[in-house]
Amino acid sequence: MARSTSRQTTKVTHLQKGRPPLEEANARRQERSDELLRACALVLERNGVRRTSMDALAEQLGIPKSVLYRYFGSKDEIVRVILQRILDLWSDLQSKRWRGLSHNLHEVIALARANQSEFLLLARHSAADPELRPFFESLHSSIVSKTDKLLEISSPSLKSDTVIRQLCSQAVAGFLIDAIIWWIENGENNRDDEFFQWARQSLKTLYREWMPDSSWRPTRHDNG
Repeated sequence: MARSTSRQTTKVTHLQKGRPPLEEANARRQERSDELLRACALVLERNGVRRTSMDALAEQLGIPKSVLYRYFGSKDEIVRVILQRILDLWSDLQSKRWRGLSHNLHEVIALARANQSEFLLLARHSAADPELRPFFESLHSSIVSKTDKLLEISSPSLKSDTVIRQLCSQAVAGFLIDAIIWWIENGENNRDDEFFQWARQSLKTLYREWMPDSSWRPTRHDNG
């Protein structure tokens, strides 16, 4: 019978000859590290960052604590790596070209749902933890900055009144973060379109009241 040339067989044969190449070993280590981080995020979000020790993490994950220490130096390192990763994903999303409010909301919800535990650690847990608060501030300030720019270019009166413009921007950031947190925990995936419509209409109402001197309309921007 001809010997199989499948990837699995090739890998097994190769491993029998000795240690895998460095890049293969690194890839496997990274894959295992990512797997552990996602599992840790679930436990940390459910039990609370400060109420969860490395012992508790290992017990919840059903692995020896030595396995965690093989990849991470401490629980604090695990938490910070998780928060930085989700913050990087958020920053990448926000750095994309603006394609309209509806499109942006779709991408935000998709990101939050795909990384629910990580997002909740960032948006809820880090907000209430003095040591981790800078991660939340980065999330919050990115929304404030984007909203501030929109209001500045859209309303002559708000352009000259930085105090009220900042007040509006802060309100939008708080509103969106709280709404997204609640929706990904309570809203059903098949009803996401209802959330988009609700959030869009809510923001349109706010902007209309805040910018009576503006001709800006979300539909026009959404259509590019």
